[in-house]
Amino acid sequence: MGSVVGFTAFQNLGIDALKRALAAQQRTLSHFTHLEHRTLTLGETRLELWGHKEILDRVHYLADGSSLALIGSPHGEVLWSDVEKSLAQATRPEDFELPWEGRVILLRISADGTHWTMWNDWIGSIRVFQCQIDQGRICSTLEPAVVAAAGFSPDDIFLPGLLCLLINGHFVADWTLFKSMKVVPPDCAAEWDCRGFHWKRLWTVKPTQDRWETGWDDLVDEMSELSREAIASVLKTQSSWILPLSSGLDSRLIAAVGADLGSNLHAFAWGSPDSTDVVYSRQIAKALGLPWRRVELGTDFLAKYTQQWADLFGSGMHFHGMYQMAFLDAIGKEPRGPILCGFVGDVLAGSSFIQSLDGNGELYSKWYTHWTSDELRALVKVPLDLPLEEVGTELRRQSELCSGNHYAGRLLMGLWNRQRLFIEFQSTLLDYWRGTATPFLNRSYARFCLSLPRVALEQRQLLGDVYRRHYGLLATIPGTYGVEPFIRTGQYLVKRRISRTLPIGLRLGPLRHLDEVPLRMDMDCLQASGREAVWPIDDVRDRLGQWLDMDQVDAAYHAAMASKADVRPLRKLQSVQALAYRLLTCTRTAKSGQQFRNW
Repeated sequence: MGSVVGFTAFQNLGIDALKRALAAQQRTLSHFTHLEHRTLTLGETRLELWGHKEILDRVHYLADGSSLALIGSPHGEVLWSDVEKSLAQATRPEDFELPWEGRVILLRISADGTHWTMWNDWIGSIRVFQCQIDQGRICSTLEPAVVAAAGFSPDDIFLPGLLCLLINGHFVADWTLFKSMKVVPPDCAAEWDCRGFHWKRLWTVKPTQDRWETGWDDLVDEMSELSREAIASVLKTQSSWILPLSSGLDSRLIAAVGADLGSNLHAFAWGSPDSTDVVYSRQIAKALGLPWRRVELGTDFLAKYTQQWADLFGSGMHFHGMYQMAFLDAIGKEPRGPILCGFVGDVLAGSSFIQSLDGNGELYSKWYTHWTSDELRALVKVPLDLPLEEVGTELRRQSELCSGNHYAGRLLMGLWNRQRLFIEFQSTLLDYWRGTATPFLNRSYARFCLSLPRVALEQRQLLGDVYRRHYGLLATIPGTYGVEPFIRTGQYLVKRRISRTLPIGLRLGPLRHLDEVPLRMDMDCLQASGREAVWPIDDVRDRLGQWLDMDQVDAAYHAAMASKADVRPLRKLQSVQALAYRLLTCTRTAKSGQQFRNW
């Protein structure tokens, strides 16, 4: 069975807009010559699909002449006849529920091509950008195709969206960098028709208090059972898998279930040999009897892959993730098979990123914040009070939607924002290169996690006990998930005591790994490649200077070039890169100050 990785749909676009969109789409697909590409004419709609193998297996024609296209990496197979029956029983789009788990979109196009309906998974893990252009419309999984079709200029930039990008590295809600381009919200039934675009949230997953009275031992066993079931149901669908295995909790849980099932898993890690991820990834694989290899990524991937990244993601988020491209190319000769991804697992289990909902736009702790609100006031050449207020209003609106279980609501906000709008880049890249599966993107498991009391989720207390009770050997192996392993053995405690009596410089060999040794791939690349690694900042320096104080940008560059551990200066530059790329590609340049008038 084939799989559709992405799509673009047009209806009633002008000739020039259509040519621009197709050129941008082709620029992206030219990097992926292994993908199959098909064009379908469905009444007034032109539908472009691309993916692996026989992608037309993912298209189905209904009795009324309308068409269905299944996009993404759904878990398992569902008969089209069953889908058709469920749709026939639904009197409204919101009455239909997707029968698949995983990353999935179902797109329906009417026989005459004038009416589109779309259902997505519960966090909208595949972003769809959409825009009305004169009397026509476009929606696509490729942000560059929509931007090109619309012919946006710097005058069209949405300042609250830009501030979110600079502060957090991604946007919030359905915002993008441009006023009239939006992202389809998660967990919704969306429609495009003669009235324009409208949608209704389905709430297939939401915070509840359903398990607040359940005993702790029962919660431990239920979490173990649900997570195992979600992982096993995916692993059974393929004969072999690629598993990027870090020292965190999500990939090691997938590895543990896979080893228990006898799945054919090939584990990989990347980074320096002494980094925490590599050291403990190797230990996990050895404990489970899995084949394991460390992949050398080199120090040129920022310079090598940044333009390809821009062609694929445009200004959809900050420029972060090229190391994944280097990894995927490096394993190109490994046995065929899709790649397992721990997407959403950490947040569901209680790794809450949302720290603040005040008016400064900073969602996260200082470590995860790129430019703080105070730094923005020195960086951006416009008063920020009103746009920051709009950011705060939107975040509070989201918080109010997640009522009933405050802490779980914060987790869901983390999924709607950081996971949905930032970390999804990983599963997208995996899907383009080889195909992917996301076991934790499972509604039953998500509903369980979002029904727990705060004590079960804070610092992943419940998941810790799942490991202690059901995966004891892995619970003794440290990693990036915490300061201490879940089970501290006598051997570990002796090493820890010796380590604490020594200066950091003398903590060598196994003692060195008791203190986290972070991954430095991006920093090493920047310091090896210099300005080329932050393309296209220098290419549009004058235009960028109309928006930002370039002295602040230069200071971030010099700080990143000198840093041995702090990646925050590089993150600042990666946010600026997204804006720089759009100033490079926009059709015209606004005069200084004009772009701020009607945000």
